[in-house]
Amino acid sequence: MIRPRHTLEPYSQREKDFQTQPLPSNELVKMLFDTALESLLILPVLVERQDQVNKVREINRVMCIIYDLRELIDFERGGEFALSLSKLYSGMNQNLLEASKPNSKNQLANIQHVANILQQIKNTWDKAPDISVKNQWLH
Repeated sequence: MIRPRHTLEPYSQREKDFQTQPLPSNELVKMLFDTALESLLILPVLVERQDQVNKVREINRVMCIIYDLRELIDFERGGEFALSLSKLYSGMNQNLLEASKPNSKNQLANIQHVANILQQIKNTWDKAPDISVKNQWLH
């Protein structure tokens, strides 16, 4: 069914607003952490139900978010800390990749491990004293 053009106008205006007012990096990072952690909370239930399709969908979502978080790192300013964080993110994605396999024996352990690490990183991020400190680590 083709919808009349006027029904899509509010969405196109919202898209224009979003394009002209991007989120500050620190707010984007918070949103990414929150979304990834929500998916990581859902994953154990999907594993228990043996819902492979939705499990893989949620794992892919988290992996993409972790990739995005890694891409936001400013390696010039962050130095060794940035490099360590990047390696940590890569390891988390390796754990999630392993958890995505249907017959993996460590699915729940890998998911919980990633959730714990990501929660610790988020807690550290939330404790940063001000926005300028947070932004110095981001592009």
